[in-house]
Amino acid sequence: MFIDFSANRQTAVARTSWDLAFSSKAGEFRVLLNSANGMLVRATNKTDLGSVTTADTVGFGGQLSLGAIFGVATSVEDPADLPAWILETTTWMDDPKGDITKTAIASISATDSENKVYIVNRGTGVSNAALGWKKVRVTRDGDGYSLQYADINSSTITTVKVAKNADTDLTYASMTSNSTVGVEPAAADWDIAWTGFTNTTNFGPGTPSFPYYFQDVVIQNTSGVATAQVLTATVSYDAFAEANLTGITFVDNNQINIGSSWRSTGPPPGPVGQKTDRFYLVKDAEGNIYKLMFTALTSDGERGKPSFKFDLVKKGS
Repeated sequence: MFIDFSANRQTAVARTSWDLAFSSKAGEFRVLLNSANGMLVRATNKTDLGSVTTADTVGFGGQLSLGAIFGVATSVEDPADLPAWILETTTWMDDPKGDITKTAIASISATDSENKVYIVNRGTGVSNAALGWKKVRVTRDGDGYSLQYADINSSTITTVKVAKNADTDLTYASMTSNSTVGVEPAAADWDIAWTGFTNTTNFGPGTPSFPYYFQDVVIQNTSGVATAQVLTATVSYDAFAEANLTGITFVDNNQINIGSSWRSTGPPPGPVGQKTDRFYLVKDAEGNIYKLMFTALTSDGERGKPSFKFDLVKKGS
């Protein structure tokens, strides 16, 4: 769900409507995974898509999924007993903070022979239905991209040409519809989004981080949007006004600066719901500053339908 405060607009997008997102920025050739589906990828040492078979995925079944990783990560008492591959798992996902230089798929090279084939677990969709595995290769096509993919053991290859869209930061493609698809609004038309999200977690000091699925995550548009957290112990939401902006530090380079910090999910007997001891400030690309407070984690007890309120604190110049 994309949210634009200045237009008081919400735009809902099915998370299974796309698989890969391609940077539209000039001179940048990066591919992002659908974090909302828990997608993970691993590179092969091959550049010929047709030559990749199930032999190239031996052992992946017990490794390349969020469920498999969690199962292994929680299976031992001593972290030293974990298999070495657990330490690699965060490289199978994109950087949670949104650093475009830290994508699981390497920057797409102008030298065609440098672009590897990746094994892709597309993750899960509605009701945790498996979306399947693919072998994928991306090359440059002029100023755009050429996406090729197939089932792991298939020689039938589908090709989708992906042209950069000057209005959006990313251009999206679906391996279900075999086409590019519209997903995010124009870069200037959204501020934050609510989503499920592949983040990292660990189980305390000395334990490795690994990919883990977070529900109810708020991400921010890193093209011109910045956010900050305010604790109600300092000033209440209702009392916060333009004069209170002095000394506030806004963050514009971390898409999960709000992240999951707005809610608590336990563990029992801890509280489950939105946190009432904080609210947030959102500065949009036009310089408007809004205060934002979440008022519910659920709707009629159903997770996935949060509520919030927002008010303009300062109008942009």
